Formats: sequence, structure tokens, C-alpha cells
Amino acid sequence: MSSERQTFCIAPEPHSVPSARERVIELAEPFVASSRIADLRLVISEVITNAVRHGGDGEMLVAVTPKQGYLCVQVTDTGDGFAPRPRALEPDDDGGFGLFLVERLTRRWGLTREDSNTRVWFEFDFEGEAIAA
Repeated sequence: MSSERQTFCIAPEPHSVPSARERVIELAEPFVASSRIADLRLVISEVITNAVRHGGDGEMLVAVTPKQGYLCVQVTDTGDGFAPRPRALEPDDDGGFGLFLVERLTRRWGLTREDSNTRVWFEFDFEGEAIAA
């Protein structure tokens, strides 16, 4: 992968999650330490799964951009979004710890709304441990 932003679209359907996750991993492998790939796989699975579950019926856009020391990943969907709860330590409505894991394993993450779309983004360090609160 070049150090340029790479984008691809996926259908908002559960069967899209594994192929989208592996595409992100493929794009990230030249940059991310092998010891961190499992964490990245977990984070991207959570973010894409949430977009599929809550993101509306339109096509989703995934963007992967290498930066200085970290990877920036954005998942944009046509949903209404949600109120992010950074530093949330409680299970989500389904009893999972998805956003808690995103919080723990990334440098930082957030959500933006733009042009009737929701974008969840995160920054993932190439090496080392996630930055803890």
C-alpha cells in the first residue's frame, strides 16, 4: 500500500464485515506491527459491525490512511449516528464491550456527522500498546 489514503465501499450487510475487515488488514499490514494486527482486526470488526447494524441502508465507505506513527481509519454510513461515550466502561445494550474495546485499543476515536452521514473514525498506533486513559 502506498502512504496515500485508500478507500473502498461495502454493502451495509452482515456478510460484508469479514471481507471489509480483511481488506483493512491487508492495507494496514505494511505499516502496523504484526503484534498489533489482532487488535486492529478486533477494532475494525467492531466499528464495521456497528455501522452495518445501525448505519442505514446506503453504501458504506471505508477509508484507511497511514499517518506519522499511526493508521487513521474512517467508516462512513448513512445512519443517524449516536452519542459516543468515550471512556465508557459499561457494556452496550447487547451486553458487549465493543466501544470499550475500541477505546482501549486505539490512540483515540470519535464520531462526526456530515451531509446526513455518520463517520466513526479511529487512530491506531503502528507499534506498542494502546494509549491508556
